[in-house]
Amino acid sequence: MTGAPFVALIALLHSQSSSIEEVPNDPQQETYSAPESSGSSGDSSEGIGFRALLEVGPLSFPSGTRGGKQDLFGYAYPSLGVDGGEDFAFMLGAPLRFRLWDSEPKQKDDDYGAWLRREDWDERSDYGQVVRLLRIGDESGRFGLRVQPFLEESLGRGYLVNRYDNQLNPNYHPAGGTLSFTAGPARVQLLASDVLAARVFSGELLLDIGRIASDSEGNFDRYLVRASAAHDFGEAGGVTPEATVASVGGEFAMYKGERLRSWALLAGGARLNDGAQDVGGMLGVAFEGNFKGTQLSVTVQGRRQGGGFRFGYFGAGYELSRFSAVGLSEEPQSDQRVPKDFSGYLELSVARGDGPDSPEVVASGAVEYSAFGRADGDLSLSFSTPGGESRGIARVIVVGLGDKPRYSVAAEFRQRVLPAMYIWGAGATVTFPQPDGTLVQGVSAGAGVGVDFARR
Repeated sequence: MTGAPFVALIALLHSQSSSIEEVPNDPQQETYSAPESSGSSGDSSEGIGFRALLEVGPLSFPSGTRGGKQDLFGYAYPSLGVDGGEDFAFMLGAPLRFRLWDSEPKQKDDDYGAWLRREDWDERSDYGQVVRLLRIGDESGRFGLRVQPFLEESLGRGYLVNRYDNQLNPNYHPAGGTLSFTAGPARVQLLASDVLAARVFSGELLLDIGRIASDSEGNFDRYLVRASAAHDFGEAGGVTPEATVASVGGEFAMYKGERLRSWALLAGGARLNDGAQDVGGMLGVAFEGNFKGTQLSVTVQGRRQGGGFRFGYFGAGYELSRFSAVGLSEEPQSDQRVPKDFSGYLELSVARGDGPDSPEVVASGAVEYSAFGRADGDLSLSFSTPGGESRGIARVIVVGLGDKPRYSVAAEFRQRVLPAMYIWGAGATVTFPQPDGTLVQGVSAGAGVGVDFARR
């Protein structure tokens, strides 16, 4: 796909958390999830687990230049991981692309050793991709630290950072990081889109007013205030203008039961850069339920925004929109000014599964339609058969529909054929930023085999 192997992408299967949850992912399900091999043994809930895998296969990948053709690569992905349970997990890996057939324009002489694709390892941030996962602590508890590629990352309710993917640029492979801690009625979440360079940094302070004003547990987690800010320095993965946004919001729990929760939402936000000091407001409701093994989350919002500010500013397609807000050769998002108007936003997530011995399906989508005629959407679907024998994932990101649309599409599939061997296939659109700030789009496709080993 865009360089992130299936082992990372399949994390979407477990990271489609509800926008109501204060934790972006379920830490117990966040560990790397290569298909289980017959080498695993023992009780998976106890002890330290070790896991290793190697994927190989041919890969057709564009040159990444305007008018360039397809090159043929040999793809290899070795990885090694340690799973220490709920409080610790660590996984190293190196997605490697070796250029075997060099079509015009010729690039092989610039590669490392005339083989290893230079654009995959030509800036400091690219070395972050070696860390596929580092998890310490519990993000739902008092302290949690996580470092990994971001595929669908949100901060809090996503007012500023929403369903963000830092892997969309095929020449830029950062590891993102999150840090969260709780002290009394306050909870702090910090997020860095790139732990090795000056890119997007954001933070949120969440206050539980019920815990401050009352000792009654019935008032806990019912009246919340959150303040957040985010800034993009724009100095890695290509240089783009800076952008700063901030938001303040409150929410009230209308109903809190064992199977259903509902919230009323109110928030305001602003763009703080010179020449773009625009503001916006939002009213909404959110629902989360668990019904007979099916988890359902729905968020509906009415928004007033425009100019240089919009809610979810750092969204799914931002790593391309920072070069061209819509289409392939328009102004960057930081310079774009859209009409000040109303919009409607809908986010839906459905997860079905009762453990490793049952099928698991996760569908998630977010759509925003603005009254001036533009729509943006992000849809993902992942599934796993009992025992993980078959696994697949697909995602579609649409930016600027009704204006100058841009599409990002990706899909992968895994099928186990032997206890310790599986076959894989993948296809995706890949979009390359150019030196002049425009974008060039192409198609990547690959297939191959993988072997894995797990032991506890």
